[in-house]
Amino acid sequence: MSAPAGAPVDVDWARVATEFHRDRDVIATRTAIAASRVDLGDFTRAVEGLVSGPDRDPAEVTAAVGALWSRAAGEPGTTFLLAFALYAEVQHGWELSADTVNMSVLIEAARETWGSARTAVEDPGERALVDLLVRHLGDLLAAFEMENGLNCSCALETIQAAGQVADGTASVLADLGELGAAGPAVGPAPATPAGLLRRVLEAHHLYFDGVRLSAQTILEHVLGEVEVEEVEARAAALQQTLRDERLAVDVYQSELRAHVMALTALAARLRSTALSGLTFPDLKVTYVVPFTARGATDNLARDNERLVGAVRRNGHRLIGTGPLAPLQVRDLELSDIWSHGRDEVFSESRESELEPTAYEVVTAVLPDLWIQPRAPGLPRLGPYRVEIRFSSFGNHHVRISGPVQPADDDRPPGYHDLNQALRRGSGFMGAEDVVLDSGGEAHGSVGQLAAAVVEMVSGWDDLLEVRKLRCHVDPAIDTHALVTMPEAVVRTPGEGDAPPRAVEATGEQILDAVGPLLLIPAERTAAGLEEWLRYADPGLDADIPNFLGQLAPLDSLAVQTARSTCLYTPGLPDWSLLGTSELIEFVVSSRALIRQWNNHLQEAVDVATAMLRRRLAGESLKTDEVRLLRLRLADHGALIRQQRALLHSEELARSPGHRHILDNLLHTSGASRLEAELATSISELDELYTQLGDDAAAVEEARTAAYQNLVGLILFVLALFSLADLFGFVNDSVFPARTPGVVVAAELVTYALAIVGLAVWGVVGYRRSTRG
Repeated sequence: MSAPAGAPVDVDWARVATEFHRDRDVIATRTAIAASRVDLGDFTRAVEGLVSGPDRDPAEVTAAVGALWSRAAGEPGTTFLLAFALYAEVQHGWELSADTVNMSVLIEAARETWGSARTAVEDPGERALVDLLVRHLGDLLAAFEMENGLNCSCALETIQAAGQVADGTASVLADLGELGAAGPAVGPAPATPAGLLRRVLEAHHLYFDGVRLSAQTILEHVLGEVEVEEVEARAAALQQTLRDERLAVDVYQSELRAHVMALTALAARLRSTALSGLTFPDLKVTYVVPFTARGATDNLARDNERLVGAVRRNGHRLIGTGPLAPLQVRDLELSDIWSHGRDEVFSESRESELEPTAYEVVTAVLPDLWIQPRAPGLPRLGPYRVEIRFSSFGNHHVRISGPVQPADDDRPPGYHDLNQALRRGSGFMGAEDVVLDSGGEAHGSVGQLAAAVVEMVSGWDDLLEVRKLRCHVDPAIDTHALVTMPEAVVRTPGEGDAPPRAVEATGEQILDAVGPLLLIPAERTAAGLEEWLRYADPGLDADIPNFLGQLAPLDSLAVQTARSTCLYTPGLPDWSLLGTSELIEFVVSSRALIRQWNNHLQEAVDVATAMLRRRLAGESLKTDEVRLLRLRLADHGALIRQQRALLHSEELARSPGHRHILDNLLHTSGASRLEAELATSISELDELYTQLGDDAAAVEEARTAAYQNLVGLILFVLALFSLADLFGFVNDSVFPARTPGVVVAAELVTYALAIVGLAVWGVVGYRRSTRG
């Protein structure tokens, strides 16, 4: 029902303010619209959900918001209520999701349509308030960029974006003050639209200005421009901001607290460890993005062998002019850990060459890759070498390897560079521009680039002559970063007035300084810069403190999480680490393969379960159908057992030391957990195999019983006729004149009993033939 002409909309603004600031809840705003004398028709359907779900069509959202402005313009107070409802929807969606695409679409739609809709609002005061709120709504676009900077661990991008929001909010606050109706800055929840807007703006200014100070402190520390005393002072200043009444009632207080904790933890580490003096000269990173492939058969092992052979034979067809097309395709030269001690066989195709029966890999080399951070002024990183590695075992992967800082940066990498390298490999890095030397589309992350590469591989059916080639990749789950540290240096205080000395760090010193960074997987979204600072060191795995085991050099460090591996081996030449790096890449790229095995088993389990359900529903099963399914289950089980056994056999790494490393890596990477799930699926498959075996025996027994019943019935009928002939013969021989009635009666009773016996026998036989 519409309000009377000229009557203001009836809204409990104090409740709206309380609900919004407490947890960004939009229920109060939606309730206010429903309870007020405002007729916005299908407002709920038009607005709710615009910031969630699949990507929205900008044109449709713009049309919907434009129509809402038009409906609201005719009633006093309604336009501001609508504007705040749109603002609340964006903030609510941001609380729930890091995907801000739909939120940006709604913001742009509101800004675009308000320019023409504002002239229809008669009250100049309301129009001015909506002007300010829409301006502030636009500042949230920079807030999204700030969040991207946090996820990228990029202090510069965070400073610029947070500053843009803080300064823009201050400008809106100043203009609001000139209106003269903003209400008190502190105190109870504001009861007017202007008071609500002021409280929102003040909370935003406090938070984003605090984030800017926190990010500036982190940046200055990374550059060596701030002392620990100043870090402590700024942390104390932000702690005081947390107590501000205007922020104390808002959810931004919890978010600013995370930044304060990061600065406090940074100061504590600077006091207790050699964090600021720890550097990693020649630090390099390799990103492994596994994918799986299937052909037209159910035999995964044969499909992978055929794929490797097809790439080897037809690799020249893959080289093309497209941006992602390979530059060359060749057999990968692996270290001898895969063939040392293995029996070698004579290869007739290569005449006198001895060819080891080794783990085989064919690689397609792509153009070099570069990473350009989105913060203005930051140099690009690279070049990174990009390869698609096809494995006879099935653990195919996209491999991207290169430096962690720009080529012209003479500063040795520190913990900040290490953090960024690990986040890029977590699958949760903020958006960057990832491009190849060959040009083409820019991708938002190394994971997205790898996904595009795998999609290209899926289209190589014709080129490789592999029928129904299907590939699957999940970068958000499987992307892994392997960081190699040939050297680590720490500054130690000199004696007396002597300057600090740079000495080789030990693995223990590295863990003391950056333990949480190396031992805790990166989170999907970062609550602050250098978020790892806020966590306690979880310590090394009690079972496997160093996955190199007995091959670990003195003072080395070899630790792994589900998303990253750090390998620090001071004093060892590169060639001695090749085999270890290959083992690491083998294991982390096998995680997706183990999941594929499990999915393959589940396909067979689902088919067998469906057949058992048909039988339980009373449907008769065909013997051949059951036998074929049992054969398929047996093939699936045998194949997966064979592949799984290879993971733990000496056929992969015959050296006892490398076999030990491989076993440790299967534990630390999480592959063992996936294998446990696989074992459960195999047990389920075995149980279904047994059940189907019982069913097959029952069906066969039923077929045999039915056949026997048919033969018996024929014989019984023949016996009845024979009995009748016998009675006739006896009657004719013994009673030539006339058969006595008593004899006839006895013969009829005997005949009837024979027929009853036949009927009973038939029923029993039928039941036997249909049981199960």
